Amino acid sequence: MTAALPLTTFATWLQSDALLRMPPARFDRVKQHIVDTLGARIAGSRIAAGAAASRLADAVGDRIESLIIVGCSHARSTEIDDIHLASCTTPGSVIVPTVLALASASPSAKASAGRRIRLSTVGEFCAATLAGYEALIRFGVAIDGPVALHRGVWPTHAAAAFGGAAAASRAYKLKPEETVSALTTALAFGSGRPVSATSPSSSRWVTLGIAAATGELAARASGEGLRAIEQPDAVLGQLARGLPRRCLFDAVGLKPFATARQGLAAIEAARTLVESNGIDAASIDRITVYLPELVRRIADRSATPTTRFESIVSVQHQIALALVAPDRLLDVDRTPPFTSKALRRLQACIDVRHARDLDAYYPGAWPARVAIAAGRRRFSRLVVHPRGDARRPLAWSDIAAKFERLAAPTIGVAACRRTVGAMQHTTPGARMPPLWELAS
Repeated sequence: MTAALPLTTFATWLQSDALLRMPPARFDRVKQHIVDTLGARIAGSRIAAGAAASRLADAVGDRIESLIIVGCSHARSTEIDDIHLASCTTPGSVIVPTVLALASASPSAKASAGRRIRLSTVGEFCAATLAGYEALIRFGVAIDGPVALHRGVWPTHAAAAFGGAAAASRAYKLKPEETVSALTTALAFGSGRPVSATSPSSSRWVTLGIAAATGELAARASGEGLRAIEQPDAVLGQLARGLPRRCLFDAVGLKPFATARQGLAAIEAARTLVESNGIDAASIDRITVYLPELVRRIADRSATPTTRFESIVSVQHQIALALVAPDRLLDVDRTPPFTSKALRRLQACIDVRHARDLDAYYPGAWPARVAIAAGRRRFSRLVVHPRGDARRPLAWSDIAAKFERLAAPTIGVAACRRTVGAMQHTTPGARMPPLWELAS
């Protein structure tokens, strides 16, 4: 008997009832990622690129497509969304806005060929979200995202249409063969070639939303009878590996504050050393940060940042900010980036180096070793899995505090607490809270 092609195997799992019966711990984590991404989505609407994306919405005639494009742009521009390390993708910024957009039309809107979008229960919403996450992550693994990144490919963008098609196919309840067509069609989109993020109102983030929206359109096209035939593909050959036993979503981590994930372990190591040893930041003579080489190439930015994106990516700036003005780590706007005499002095004291012994951890973990010299005292700390990593997950209380900090300026404290409480304590069969209203 001929073995099923990978997209066929994956599509069969994607449309199975198994996604409605996910283990309680996974169900709880999916809800956490939905809330966390919604907070990023709301916060992203307030920065310059987010405001520009919101204005674009009026030019997009379809409500679902408009919400996907704008929602993805808002969420990803913050650099405070979730991340899967081994694929080097940020799936929440694509999938959660896509499913929220689809749910905004559920259950009344006709999807295609007389079908209706079915996302009215929390279980259905989480199943479509998990389907999208798993598709996007597995595509990122298939293209070796961490290596592709250093070849000029943005792995999340390359996988966005594929992930969007998977989530939409589940929401539209397409048949497995229709889902294969949707996924195959989606493969025609998403070059993965990024737009530069240096401009304060860069179009980089909106390109991600457009890619996700093409995935939703691919699912809609399949529902209307437009077919694409799966072909053998060496890159996608391992797409369904481990299913249904192994779910790659379980390795997605959250960020406790806005940062390029490449710097998170170093920031935590530096903060822990200072706090646990009673070091006065003003007494620090030198901070040396040791990173895996492919992490160092992204995070080592010694120049004083002039844009919000530069400030978020630079591990030198982020460590100095964490030690001088830690509350500003949750500021996603940073226009202009915060500076002070103390921060500039400390940033100038930070040296970033390649540590060969840490290369072995990558890409499954992005560790850092930090050494601090303060007078005659010397301190060192290695962090492999920083707080927020899937191996050290944030608790609901952490997510609630982060959500309130991000979303309260827009929707108010009371609405933030109602939203988190509603999602934390809800069950699969409960009616889905109208989260899309907060994001509109």
